[in-house]
Amino acid sequence: MKVEVSGVVFCGAHLIAGRERCECLHGHNWRVSVALEGEVDERGMVMDFLELKRMVEEECSKLDHKLLLPQRSERMKIDQQGEKVEIEAAGKRYLFPLQDVLFLPLREITAEEVAGLIAERLIRRLSPGRLRRLEVRVEEAPGQSAVCLREL
Repeated sequence: MKVEVSGVVFCGAHLIAGRERCECLHGHNWRVSVALEGEVDERGMVMDFLELKRMVEEECSKLDHKLLLPQRSERMKIDQQGEKVEIEAAGKRYLFPLQDVLFLPLREITAEEVAGLIAERLIRRLSPGRLRRLEVRVEEAPGQSAVCLREL
């Protein structure tokens, strides 16, 4: 059996050094959908929709209204100086207040990487037991999404 929650949105800015069209600082209203496959329990549920949606919303709220920066980037120089973050990428320099920045343990901030991050964070929160598979879809724009599949 498979259950799904969708329509969870967070707003986040990023840039992708080395990708001409994406090198400029820009943002998305990222839409996240999650599906879980598993056995139905004694209540007739794989997982309570409200509980799953709450988990997804909590993870997305951590990313909301932030400049998302990849800690493992090989193409960006990122330097935190007290309460400021300086970025050098593609011949440009940016300076942001630290409170507006969220460092993520990723190589790049792409739909693929963000889907994988959300999947890993959800896996840590889920009770395995009857659950077999997790699917996280992250959409940057209508018709443009990445799906991360994880066996549990």
